[in-house]
Amino acid sequence: MSAAREETPEDPTRDAVPGSSQTDLMPEEAKTSPSLGDQTTPSLEPTVPPIVEPVSATALAGFRRVAAALMIADALCIVGALLVIHGDGSDGAGFSRDFVFVVLIAPVVWISLFHSFGLYGVRHLSPPEEFRRVISATILGVVVIMAGSVWWDEALDRSSLALMCVAALFLELVVRRLARWHIRKQKRLGPLSLRTLIAGTNDEAATIATALSAPGGGFVPIGFVTSASSYATNPGLPLLGAIDDLEELIRRRSVECVFVASTATSADDVYRIFQSCRKADIEMRLSANTPEVLTSRVSIQQVESLMMLAVRPVRLTRSQSALKRAFDISIASLAMILLAPLMAAIALAIKLTSRGPVVFRQDRVSKGERPFTMYKFRTMVADQERALEGRLIDLTQPFFKMPHDPRLTPVGRLLRSFSLDELPQLWNVLRGDMTLVGPRPLPLEQVTANHDLLQPRHEVRAGLTGWWQVSGRSEIDVEQALKMDMFYIENWSLSLDVYILLKTAAAVIARRGAY
Repeated sequence: MSAAREETPEDPTRDAVPGSSQTDLMPEEAKTSPSLGDQTTPSLEPTVPPIVEPVSATALAGFRRVAAALMIADALCIVGALLVIHGDGSDGAGFSRDFVFVVLIAPVVWISLFHSFGLYGVRHLSPPEEFRRVISATILGVVVIMAGSVWWDEALDRSSLALMCVAALFLELVVRRLARWHIRKQKRLGPLSLRTLIAGTNDEAATIATALSAPGGGFVPIGFVTSASSYATNPGLPLLGAIDDLEELIRRRSVECVFVASTATSADDVYRIFQSCRKADIEMRLSANTPEVLTSRVSIQQVESLMMLAVRPVRLTRSQSALKRAFDISIASLAMILLAPLMAAIALAIKLTSRGPVVFRQDRVSKGERPFTMYKFRTMVADQERALEGRLIDLTQPFFKMPHDPRLTPVGRLLRSFSLDELPQLWNVLRGDMTLVGPRPLPLEQVTANHDLLQPRHEVRAGLTGWWQVSGRSEIDVEQALKMDMFYIENWSLSLDVYILLKTAAAVIARRGAY
């Protein structure tokens, strides 16, 4: 394939990856309760609304039903994996007594392991953390079955164990994906959204209320309770009472969750809230005012009478760097071999349908702000200036992107929609310029023009796909993209890389956010 540099950089843009009002939800008397924004002089004894008939706490019951369904599905997954390695007994011998016994016992062991990994508390798990735990629990479950197979007349060989592990993991990931889809839908529609009180009335409490009001977030904030702290403007929710009234409020309002603004409450306040939530058997959540991190990095430690969040730092050690590099080389090599016929067909289609080189080259920036030449299949016409027809574009804008770019060829538009133009970057991965997963490399001119803004992204090697690509691709704005890149840098793990690669495949197939 021929390669040449174009005078106007091909859209650095997209870098796609190969990858009702809350008040209406309140009881009628709550709508007339005094709101924080209406108060000119803070009152330490807010009026508690009269007792109303509680609504049914459907969200918690709904999550329990989801957990029960997951247990049944997990049992079917391990039984299915065992059937895959055993066959259907069509050789005339049928299923042996040992095999039937294993099929009966394995689901109990499997569910127990998954429960020990916290995999049925789905509302407490982020998708990456759930993915990591599913892999760990599945591997451990297969090891347990392998250990138990020593007394099985038909002892499992290595190939059978590998097949069972792959089959079980595939089935489990499909089940978890379907469960996540169901949970998101039910949160959006309401059945799995928790009725939530917010403890505190300062700016942080108002920020929490705004965040919880986001559609599909899984919470329905119904009001505030206050301590002796200062008041602040709130986003339209009523002040329902004081922390001392919390136990009664939980019962009256069928509260299913209490969020605590840490800067608005004292240690004594939090202790009283904790007691009230424990007696009501509901969840208390305490804001931490920390950057977004994976739960695997966080532990709770006690210092005298105080509980502290300890966040473990993440930095690639030499052994982890070597493991990541070996992973990159293995996957990139295999992908280039398997995709060679497709890449040849793409090159031929580009050559036959438009003038210009098959491969487009551009200077981009990777780890340590080192420039390198990145390769892509050409997707634009040779005469780009004419195609733009006088449009003014600023190529120095970070993450610049142009929806419905008139410079795209028909073949290029198709390649872009499925991110197939990025396939030559597998060669960049093999050369060591890039890694499979990391912040997408930006053009040199963008980095030069926005050095202070973009410099933190260059702590690690640039990636073929990244966290923000699988979270929205071209639909993500600059601020969100930068936060997501930093989230990846702060939370790297090999399991997170695998999770992002699998999400990349789903994003590409669904063509989400591709320009």
